[in-house]
Amino acid sequence: MLLHTNKSKKSSGFSLLELLTALTIGSIVIALGVPSFQGVLNNQRLTSSTNEMVTTLNLARSEAIKRVTYVTVCKSSNGTSCTAGSAWEDGWIVFANISSATPGSVDAGDEIIRVIPALHESNSLTAIGTITNFLTFRPSGSIGTTAANFSGTLTACDGRGASNARGIRLFPAGNWNVSRDVNHAGGALVCP
Repeated sequence: MLLHTNKSKKSSGFSLLELLTALTIGSIVIALGVPSFQGVLNNQRLTSSTNEMVTTLNLARSEAIKRVTYVTVCKSSNGTSCTAGSAWEDGWIVFANISSATPGSVDAGDEIIRVIPALHESNSLTAIGTITNFLTFRPSGSIGTTAANFSGTLTACDGRGASNARGIRLFPAGNWNVSRDVNHAGGALVCP
């Protein structure tokens, strides 16, 4: 014998009111979190740009000492030659400068050691001092050519301006440091 019972079934799921409440709370959390995430992302990109140049400087100096020759870092938008009319953020190259008589150009016999592509579009990298288009490490590890010493500051910026900038201060002895507020001449960092 079959017995039929008529029990009411309870619905499992969300009511429309519960769903709308959850969506509203989720929207508020996302709206508050996105600007914070954007700041973290901007900081990471700026740090990455600064670290890329510091890594380049370490490589160039060590290669100059190891190869006992001049090694140059110059702006390069094409990855094969120094392009003085370009900006540092367009990319740069490191090359063994066999002919130290022309330190700002890649000549026959010079070896390109590393090519660094353009930075993220929101970042800029500007130079002041005697490193406007290029800088050269001597075989001793100091910065300069056969005729002159180099010094200056490379300043990494993004759309937030100088308050978030990072400056790489270069000294003729071949050393550098990263500063968040002062350039090589003791002035404030400036963004374009």
